[in-house]
Amino acid sequence: MTLEKATKDMQALVAQHGFNYEGELTYDGRQIFTRRWTKKTQVVWYGECESTLEIKISMSYGIPLVRIVRDGRREDKPRDYSSPKRAFNAIGEIVRCAGFEM
Repeated sequence: MTLEKATKDMQALVAQHGFNYEGELTYDGRQIFTRRWTKKTQVVWYGECESTLEIKISMSYGIPLVRIVRDGRREDKPRDYSSPKRAFNAIGEIVRCAGFEM
C-alpha cells in the first residue's frame, strides 16, 4: 500500500467513525485524532461509577498507530497495524470487548 493511499483511506475512516482532531500533535508534527466513550456502571458498595475509553489514532509513514486510554490511564505502548482498515477493525473489537458501542 502506498503512502498516499494509506493517508486517503485513513482520512475517510476517521471521518466515517466519528474521530475528531482536537489540536494534538505527535512529536514530529502529525495530527492525532481522538474519540471518547463513557458509560455509567453500578459498583458494589460504592454506587454509580463512570468508566471512560479514549482511543487516539495517528499515521506514521503509512502505518496507523493506535493508543488506548482507559479511565485516564494510557497503555504502555501504541499498537501499530498494517493498514487503516485493519486498525479500525481492531478498534471496533477493542471498543466492543470493553463494553462500549462503536
